[in-house]
Amino acid sequence: MRVLVLDMTHGGDLIAKRFSAEGDDVTCVDVYRNCPADRRQDLADLDIGVAESTPVGRYDLAVMPAHCPRSFIGDAEVSEVITFSQAVNRFIEDTRFRIEVTGVKGKTSVCYLVSKILHDAGRSVLLHSSRGEGPWTDEGHRIDRKVSIAPPYLMTLPAGRFDVIVSEVSLGGSGKADIAMVTNLAEDYGIAKNTLKASDAKKDIFTDGINIVPEDELEFWIPKCLYVKGYRRRVRALSEPRLGEGLRVSVDYDGVSEIVLDGSYVSTEYLQAMDAVLEICSFMDIPRDIVLRSLETFRGVPGRGEILNENGMTVVRERNPGISHLSVARTMQCLHDMHALDGALVLLDPVSRKVCDKMDADEITRVVNGYGVPIMITEGNGERPGIPSDTKLLIELIKEGYQ
Repeated sequence: MRVLVLDMTHGGDLIAKRFSAEGDDVTCVDVYRNCPADRRQDLADLDIGVAESTPVGRYDLAVMPAHCPRSFIGDAEVSEVITFSQAVNRFIEDTRFRIEVTGVKGKTSVCYLVSKILHDAGRSVLLHSSRGEGPWTDEGHRIDRKVSIAPPYLMTLPAGRFDVIVSEVSLGGSGKADIAMVTNLAEDYGIAKNTLKASDAKKDIFTDGINIVPEDELEFWIPKCLYVKGYRRRVRALSEPRLGEGLRVSVDYDGVSEIVLDGSYVSTEYLQAMDAVLEICSFMDIPRDIVLRSLETFRGVPGRGEILNENGMTVVRERNPGISHLSVARTMQCLHDMHALDGALVLLDPVSRKVCDKMDADEITRVVNGYGVPIMITEGNGERPGIPSDTKLLIELIKEGYQ
């Protein structure tokens, strides 16, 4: 079979090697023309064709990421087109218990929190996230390697006796997880040059096992997956949020309890993620006392709503590949509700390292200005500009990470 694999940025080389191992004649196209020379040579050494544009010819199969536009096929003739997720579904052989999480917002938060709870419950956990990959330990997530969260990298999960693997996935999934979750569809943004929607790709995560989506999105997802469960609101704030102070909340999990969330992070940003995680925990029969203790001792994801003190100035840091006008609006609203925006300044760093979607700085500026807060935008060279001395709160938005 002649196979055409488009895109070497999001794991196309891994897909190409799998088809080649089956004896197929494979051509891999570096459509974004940014694949390192050593990876190109690695494929060439395996007699896998490497090109920068699609060679004209007839192919039995074209394999491409869901976000890749069909126009990249060019003048080639193909009998069938499948996504990277569908190829992963074909090749993945990992039978360890796996939770896959996709969605528009909150993926990393859900993955971190469920990993902590499962670890606290005595499970050995491997976490594969946009921050990196490695086991969850008593000290938190130990990152052993930086790796993409594109679907093909589900096939490169490290060996080891883990009770649970928690995998964050950008678009799609393997379709073979034990539990699959879509955190939300806060914005069904266009992909593949607006020929598809994000939901068209994210639906590939759904499995024959347990599928979880927000309860208010059930009607949208049921036509794409009949066997889907909605997660509901379980965590509610009982006290007025204040920056740097603990938040008293009620938790509906095997009865209603009251706990106090730690004040070292903007916990109100995490409430929906907590709702989602509790649904997973209920399916896995995690005891209530462990869930409550884990929620109380959770300190947030490093760089995601993290509250710091730098030279007497309070800093809220959002380091996230998913920074957009929607995420910024949520952060600003949370800080507004804390009455923390007096003397605030937003610093936006448009870093984009291995992140395929670029943020709209103009739209983010509009959102920030709507809260009466000034904004500074860096040159993206890693240097922080001078911060006015009267700044009480610096809201630092850094768009970077591995997708």
